[in-house]
Amino acid sequence: MCSNGVNATQFLQMIDLLDDHVAVEYRWAHRLAHTAENGGCNTASEKLHQAQSMLAEVRALLDEAKSSFEDDLESGAAQTTAKLV
Repeated sequence: MCSNGVNATQFLQMIDLLDDHVAVEYRWAHRLAHTAENGGCNTASEKLHQAQSMLAEVRALLDEAKSSFEDDLESGAAQTTAKLV
């Protein structure tokens, strides 16, 4: 379905792809944090855990964006109108 020039299916798939990408970065931040901790680099480990926390927030925001987009589609807020020019 298209709404206001946006293919809704593709748009939702792109959000899912972005979320998948951020999930990979989340896991890498976690691994690197533990590697730094095991190497005695506690400050670096702490910063990487903070980055991991921020990536979790990004994933939550992506989920909210997806839900909001779906809600807008269902409510008809994103209706397409055609105008004769």
